[in-house]
Amino acid sequence: MGLRKEIARFHTVAHTLIRKPGLPDRRAFVLYVLEGDECRPQALLPLVEYVLDQGRSRSTAWQRELARAVGLFVDFLKANHATFRHQPDRPQVLAAFAEALVGGTIGLDGDDPSGLYWEPKSLSRATLLLNAVTAFSDWLVNRYDTTPINPWKTASLAEQMTYWRRFDKRRAHALLSHTYGRDEAVARSKQARSVVVRRKALSHDVTPAKFFLLDRIWPLLTEGYVVPGKAKARQLHERINIRDILITILLHGGGLRESEPFHLYVSDVAIDPRNPKCALVRLYHPERGSAPDDYIDPLSGKVIEADREEYLRVKWGLQPRNLEVGRFHAGWKDLKLSNGRENYALVHWFPSYWGEVFLSLFKVYITKQRSRHCVHPYLFVSLKDSVAGEPYTVDSYRQAHAKAVKRIGLVPAKAYGTTPHGHRHAYAQQLTDAGIGAEVIQSALHHKSPESQQVYKEPPAEKINAALRNASINLKPSIDFSFVES
Repeated sequence: MGLRKEIARFHTVAHTLIRKPGLPDRRAFVLYVLEGDECRPQALLPLVEYVLDQGRSRSTAWQRELARAVGLFVDFLKANHATFRHQPDRPQVLAAFAEALVGGTIGLDGDDPSGLYWEPKSLSRATLLLNAVTAFSDWLVNRYDTTPINPWKTASLAEQMTYWRRFDKRRAHALLSHTYGRDEAVARSKQARSVVVRRKALSHDVTPAKFFLLDRIWPLLTEGYVVPGKAKARQLHERINIRDILITILLHGGGLRESEPFHLYVSDVAIDPRNPKCALVRLYHPERGSAPDDYIDPLSGKVIEADREEYLRVKWGLQPRNLEVGRFHAGWKDLKLSNGRENYALVHWFPSYWGEVFLSLFKVYITKQRSRHCVHPYLFVSLKDSVAGEPYTVDSYRQAHAKAVKRIGLVPAKAYGTTPHGHRHAYAQQLTDAGIGAEVIQSALHHKSPESQQVYKEPPAEKINAALRNASINLKPSIDFSFVES
């Protein structure tokens, strides 16, 4: 999705401090509508109230997408004010907005009377934006008894069939499938939204995941992460960037997502009691994971049992990185946790030697590279003089990884599997190729749904062609090709 597809015209979105009596101060994404000839920004207060009403059940990414969706709807209404000024049918207005999202607003002659110049969006993106606007409208109906812009209607037979297909699929993969009431579903199946994005979805196979080439991982670690100008240094920690190698090992040999290593504390790495040469890494939930043992009551001297959000706030004056906005932000996907009491997931090494490599390098990193005077508990820190000791950022790692990829003669691109996420795909692909069962793969990847790893089971075109060539060798040609040589 290009940036030019969602350029704001009559609105802007800013991450703003919100103060409301009775509630603690918090920051959230706020939509400002540009009013009047001077385009003075006015906060859309009902949307702010909606965000506050959702509390901590929604992420900052959700807030940003919600503000963006409603902002685009505001732009559409303002740009087409003359057309819809006397239009009493609100669903018809929303339907025009939905069509503008998926079809664009630019005519065949390249002109756009509305001045929006929207390019067509993907079906999934247009649906996401429409659903966000619809959800906000539903909240306004419940809170202020407003007129809905996307009311329910009696579902057609085709819409009912579509609902039941989705229902059965969700129920089959739900952890609490027994809670899916059939009676309630029957009533729900008879209703449908008045406005939906009307485009026929394309039918296609699952696209095989692009993974980092397995025979290039060692050159990446040993040659790609060499410190410029220090290739002949005698000390290992002077010669190579151990920090970036450790993160890459967590992705490639532990299957973590790109942002997950940035939530690790120093105390989250230990020696595996089953193998003293191997690292035991626990990935805690950034908010609800158990606080480490250095959170001690100064009066009693006992360890305080608390979650990590409290620990960061009280001891360090910080908040979890998934709640940060800006360069220190690190995303967090709702993964399946291994321990429900302390709320962490174990890193499962595959092949197992990665755990031993990680532990060896971890010891060097802790003693030689990471400062003991950091004012935070995070494992990975910046090493540059100007920001030395600060939490390492996801963007900085992406840049370092891209440079390392180029040093070994590869092109950093998602299409080639040479981005950081390509290592997680490589981890999953190795599990699949080794014949590991689906349930084990699901646990190793911390997926909640067994369908999530289906992308790793789809053979790439190279494997399909190789299998067909090998099978063709055993077949005798039934067609006489001698005419080709004549």
